[in-house]
Amino acid sequence: MSRHATKRCQQRGLGQDVVPVITMFGDASHDGRGGIRYLMTDKAMTSLVRALGRNQRIDALAGAYVVVSADDGAVITIGHRYA
Repeated sequence: MSRHATKRCQQRGLGQDVVPVITMFGDASHDGRGGIRYLMTDKAMTSLVRALGRNQRIDALAGAYVVVSADDGAVITIGHRYA
């Protein structure tokens, strides 16, 4: 995980432990800059809740995203998507 991503985790209230969950359940798409974005869409949240059950910590992941490098898989940044 990059220093930038570590800092963003702290600033945005998302622990580093949620990164594997988001990359496993999130909808993947290329960001056009050499990265892959995993976004916790409604569909992804439904799959996550089915697998792990619903709780406050899981509900907080709605709209969260992780961007990883397509080259080496390093986490570039993490955050929440706002409409």
